[in-house]
Amino acid sequence: MTQTAEPATAAPSAQRRHKTLVFHIGDRKTGSTSIQMAFAQNRIELKGSAVFYPTQLSHNWLKSHCQAYGAANRPVMRKQAIAIFEKLAKRIRKSDADFCLISAESLEAVDPHVFHDIVTTYFATAADDIRVVAYVRPHAARLLSNFAEQTKIGSFRAGLEPYFRHVLSKERLHYQQRFAAWRAVFGTQFTLRPMIRSQLVNGSVVDDFVEHAFGQSEFRVSGGAATNESLCLEDLMRLKVLQSRCARTPQKLRHALGWEFSRLVAALPPCQTRTRLQLHKALAGDIHAAYLKDARAIDQQFFDGAPLLETELDTALETAPETAQSVAPGDHFSAAEIRSLHLLSDIIAGMLENGGEKWLASLKSRRIGTTNAGPEPGDDRPERPI
Repeated sequence: MTQTAEPATAAPSAQRRHKTLVFHIGDRKTGSTSIQMAFAQNRIELKGSAVFYPTQLSHNWLKSHCQAYGAANRPVMRKQAIAIFEKLAKRIRKSDADFCLISAESLEAVDPHVFHDIVTTYFATAADDIRVVAYVRPHAARLLSNFAEQTKIGSFRAGLEPYFRHVLSKERLHYQQRFAAWRAVFGTQFTLRPMIRSQLVNGSVVDDFVEHAFGQSEFRVSGGAATNESLCLEDLMRLKVLQSRCARTPQKLRHALGWEFSRLVAALPPCQTRTRLQLHKALAGDIHAAYLKDARAIDQQFFDGAPLLETELDTALETAPETAQSVAPGDHFSAAEIRSLHLLSDIIAGMLENGGEKWLASLKSRRIGTTNAGPEPGDDRPERPI
C-alpha cells in the first residue's frame, strides 16, 4: 500500500500563533537527560510563549521506528512506524503551544536522510517551522562517559582499552561525517552546539538548549537537581558486581536497574573514598591520535574555526595520569565486601528473574517521580548498547 505524503510546507493559520517544532537529536552523553527531565517536569518557563512536550520522559523509542521506516525489507514494521509518526504529528498539530519539542538522543544513530524523509512527510504540516538541534561532546570525555554508562547498565564488562578499540572499530566517535550529513539535509534548520561547560549559556546545558533551540533569552528554569550524575569509580565497581550477577536478565531491565542504582546513590551521602574515573596517559595518547583530525574538522566546519574540540583533546592528554586505573572490583574492595556484594546481588538477580513483577515500569516510575510510568506508544523494543 502506497503511503501518500502530506505537503512539505504549511502556511501559518490566522487563527493560531506561529508554531515551531524542535527535534533534539542528542548526542548521547551531552546532558540530554537533564533537558528531558526539565521539560517532562514542566520546569521551563518562557516569557510570553508555551512549550508542548508530548512524553513522560524522552522519545528515545522513536529510533527503532525510524530505522524500521528506512528498511525496505520490513513492510509490516514500516507500517507500524508510520502509524506512530502520524499519531505523534496529530498531537503536535492539535497543540496551541508556540513550541513543540521532541527529544531523543538515540536519534544520533538514525540516517539523517531517512529522518528528513520522515519529518517532511509526516511532521511538516504540524508546525510552521522545524528545527533540529544536536550537541557534541569532546572525544575523550565522550569515550570515558560512554564506558561508564555501558558498565553501569551491564552492557560492557571489560576495561577501558578494549572499549576504546571497540568504539574505534565502529567509528562511533568520528563526528564530522555524521554531522555534515545532518547539515547537508537540513541546512540552516540544523544547529550543532559544543557540550563544553565554558561554552554553554550560564554553564548549563538546559539554559543553552532553551536559548538556542527556541531563540529565547528570557526564560526561567525552576527547581530540579542535575540528573545522570557520574558515579565515582568505587560505586561503579559495586554496580559492576551487581550487573555481572544479573547477566541472565533482559538488557532493558539491566538498563533500568543501573539507573535505579544511580538514583539511590545520589540520595546518599558520598562514600568516604570517591575516585573519579580517568583515562591514563597511554590511552589518552591513543585517543588523541585517533580523533585529532576529526576534532579539527568539526571545529572548522561548525564552530568558525575556534579550536574547541581540539583544545579539549589536548587537555585530556596533558592532564591524564601515567598509571591506569583498575576496573576490576576485586582491586577496590576486600574479600568480605565482595562476598557481601555477591550475596545481595544474587538475591536481586533471583527476584528479577521470577517474571512476576513489572519491574521495568516500577523502576522507571521511581526515576521520573510518577506512579504510572508504563511504556510510551511504540516503546516496545530494547535499547541496543553503543
